[in-house]
Amino acid sequence: MLLAGSLEAHAQATKASEKNIWHETPDWLLNIAGDSGVLYGLAPRADSTFDFLPADRLSKRQGNGFHHLGDITLRVRAAGATEWLSADTATRRASVRVQTASGKTISQADLAPTLPEGFPLSVIRTWLIDRDHLVLRFTLKNTTATPVEIGALGLPVVFNNIISDRNLEEAHAKCVFFDPYVGRDAGYLRVTRLTGLGPTLAVIPDGQTPFEGYSPLREPTRPNQTFEGVFEWLVHTKALAEEAWKNAQPWNAPTSATLAPGETRAYGLKFVLSDSVRNLETAIRKAGLPVAVGVPGYIVPADSEARLVLDSPWPVTSV
Repeated sequence: MLLAGSLEAHAQATKASEKNIWHETPDWLLNIAGDSGVLYGLAPRADSTFDFLPADRLSKRQGNGFHHLGDITLRVRAAGATEWLSADTATRRASVRVQTASGKTISQADLAPTLPEGFPLSVIRTWLIDRDHLVLRFTLKNTTATPVEIGALGLPVVFNNIISDRNLEEAHAKCVFFDPYVGRDAGYLRVTRLTGLGPTLAVIPDGQTPFEGYSPLREPTRPNQTFEGVFEWLVHTKALAEEAWKNAQPWNAPTSATLAPGETRAYGLKFVLSDSVRNLETAIRKAGLPVAVGVPGYIVPADSEARLVLDSPWPVTSV
């Protein structure tokens, strides 16, 4: 197993590093926290000295309330209820119930210790490899005798956009910026290094995980001029539309999902790597997601001609 560059720095920065899962995939060098199971390190093998995650700020981001890749937020309610019950696995850090991993599975755990007591859903988180791509997948199951509605489901997408206390050279060497396309089933998140150099990352849906909304998360460290904050990929937004967003017009129509007693449903994100920014759309397309490119761009003067070039693995039924 290769432990190079940034992952060695993770081992020094993480107090429980001897318990962590160090794993090498076709694209990545991974550092998965042994107790919580969240991701502490995501270094591309093509340049293992760089990390897409804020690994060098772990000492300040390991406490309650700080989100990582591998966390999940939920708002649910039983059939007939009016109030939503909230859960956020970052609120109260606890050792998760590790399950046996085999085959393409890197790590799997029951997140019950991080959920509120009596929460009506079980949540199993799995890190795995699917067709050489890293996948983060959550399997939700209704453990009650009553249907449960999922009114909001968020997957924190945490990358190193922390420019605070860095000079220009350090920021370019360590940090990224990210752009969301909140396009439901065709949505994705582009993560680009400040240098503009490759490798470049795209986060795309795994299975039925539409990019319905995009929202900032509350953390102990508040956003500022040198830190935009942490955001989450929202799969369902009905509960937010009823409460926090009730005076706003959502970008996409809010949805929810209802699980019958004993029913399960999986949601997840896939991490697609490209050797350069220029080739990122090609990598996304090869991973099975449609890509639309505006020529000459996406914002066009009214008196100009433009084209929208769509590359899709499925037939287009409407535009």
